[in-house]
Formats: sequence, C-alpha cells, structure tokens
Amino acid sequence: MTSAKKIYLAVAGGLVAAGVVLAAIGFIVSGCDPAVFNTQIDLRDDTVVLGGVEVDDSTGLPLIEQLSQVGEVDVSAPAAPEAPAAP
Repeated sequence: MTSAKKIYLAVAGGLVAAGVVLAAIGFIVSGCDPAVFNTQIDLRDDTVVLGGVEVDDSTGLPLIEQLSQVGEVDVSAPAAPEAPAAP
C-alpha cells in the first residue's frame, strides 16, 4: 500500500474510533438512556428533538441554524414527460 493510503486509512480509522468512543461516553453519562440516540430535525414545523427532548429555541445551535437557512430540499424523482400527441 502506498503511504498516502496508509495515512488515509489511519486518519479514517482514528475518526471512526473517536466517534464510537464519544458516543459511548455520551450514552454512559446519560445513565444508559437510549433516548440520547434519538435526534429529529424537522424544519417544516421548526421541531428539533435532541436526545428525546424537544428544543424550544434552536437559534443558538450552530449547525441547525445553518440548516434552517438552506431551506427545504426536494429529493423526489422528477415527473415523467408527457407522451407526444397521436396524429
């Protein structure tokens, strides 16, 4: 393996390990409550649920504030074109 691939895999593995460790620490600190993994962000009706608790004012949360400025993103498939008229 080239040195760039080794470095990439080492950094990616470290980030994954750090994420798993932080999630485990959050789970333990919460008293082993599985609700800490429940996160729901619904910008259509401005509902933000973090850790099973609804947030009253989400303006102080940086990432959610940026998401609200993006607006609604439509991910549905485009409609099929109309068939040509018969002669």
